[in-house]
Amino acid sequence: MFTVVCFFRVKDNKLDSFLKMARQSGEILESHGTLHHHMFFSHETTGRQGSMGMLNLIELDDNEELLMGQTIFKSEEHYHEVMASIGFNDIIHYLNDHIKDIVEMNKVVTSTFNTEGPRKSKSTGQIN
Repeated sequence: MFTVVCFFRVKDNKLDSFLKMARQSGEILESHGTLHHHMFFSHETTGRQGSMGMLNLIELDDNEELLMGQTIFKSEEHYHEVMASIGFNDIIHYLNDHIKDIVEMNKVVTSTFNTEGPRKSKSTGQIN
């Protein structure tokens, strides 16, 4: 499995527009073959049992909500196939075209994760 997660800081007055765009983007992604696309509202962001929370990593203004988007693919290759079929080589470029007027893209945090095991350097074969 391969997943893309994005954390979005969304102004309260743009939340409805963001959710509509996220739903439409998810429908497009799923129509092109993603396994799942979900948006999550933040619930507990201050950490638990001595751990840090997302608010330790992402600073929110008083008038902002933190949302997490997750899109799941069969593999990294499947991700690239889906993005190519949509006409984009990267999900962040795809999202940027759709939400740049709703959220500040330079404040979006995006990462990918897989179930294949630790990331290995393509040149050395060593785990990074």
